[in-house]
Amino acid sequence: MRVSVRHETRYDYEEPVAGAVMRLRLVPPSNAGQSVLNWRVTVNDQPIERWITSGFGDKEALWRAPGRVSEVVIIAEGEVTTFDTAGVSKPIPGEARPTLFLVPTPLTAHSQALEDFALSVRSEQGTLDSLHRLCKLVHEQISYKAGLTSVKTTAAEALELGMGVCQDQTHIFIAAARILGIPARYVSGYLRDPERPDDEHDPHAWAEAWVEGIGWIGFDSTLGHCPVEGHVRLTVGLDAFDAAPIRGVVSQGGEASLSNDVQIATLPLDGSAQAQTQQ
Repeated sequence: MRVSVRHETRYDYEEPVAGAVMRLRLVPPSNAGQSVLNWRVTVNDQPIERWITSGFGDKEALWRAPGRVSEVVIIAEGEVTTFDTAGVSKPIPGEARPTLFLVPTPLTAHSQALEDFALSVRSEQGTLDSLHRLCKLVHEQISYKAGLTSVKTTAAEALELGMGVCQDQTHIFIAAARILGIPARYVSGYLRDPERPDDEHDPHAWAEAWVEGIGWIGFDSTLGHCPVEGHVRLTVGLDAFDAAPIRGVVSQGGEASLSNDVQIATLPLDGSAQAQTQQ
C-alpha cells in the first residue's frame, strides 16, 4: 500500500514563551515493512535537516526557538509504501538489546490485576501463542473509548477501568508481556483506516514483542491482530512517553493548548512497489 501522510502538531501559548526546545522523532524508518519515498519535517515553516540515529534506530532532531514565540507549528509529511510482513520486524545492527524492554516504567508498572491478566493467557504452546492470546484478550476486554483516560493513565488504571484508547490498550499489552518475561516495546505511528475520511485520522500506537528465532512481532490490540499494510511505523520506546514523536520544554511562559491534525490517503502503487508486494 502506498500512503501519503500529513501530520500537523500545533502548540498555541497564552503568552509568548522563551527557551522553547523540541525533541522530534517524526521521520519513519525504511525497513522490511515500509519504504519511505519522500519525507519532510518543518517547524514554523523552517525545514529540519540535521538528524541523528538513536539507540532504537529512530531518527531524532532538536529544534530550538530563535527567541520568544507565541506558537509552534510542526508539520511532518511525505509518502510511504508499506508491505504486509505479518507484523515481523528484524532487529537492525546496533539496536538496543531486547532485554532492555523488560524494564518497567511508571506507565506500565506491575499490579496484581495485571499479573492475573497476564497469567491467564500463558500458553503451553509457547511465547508466540501466548502473545496472540494476549492481544485478543486486550482487544476483547478493553473497550476503545476516547475521553476517559489521559496521557498519564497507567496500564493498571486502564485495566481497572476496562476502557481507553490505543495508548492504554498498548500499555496493558506491554505490561502483561513483561510480567510473562517477554520483552515488549511501544510503537508510535499512523494507521490508514479505510472506514475514516482521509482528513479524520489520529496518531496510532501498537506494541512489538520479542520472540527468539523470529524477531520483533507487532501486535495491535486496538484491532485485535498483527499490524497490516495500513500501519506506518514512526518510533519505538519503553512506553508512550518514551516513544513520543514530539517532546518539548519551555523555560519561561504560560500554558499551551495542543492540537493534532492527521491526514492519511491511499495512493496508486508504482511499478516497483507492486512487484515487491506480489513477491
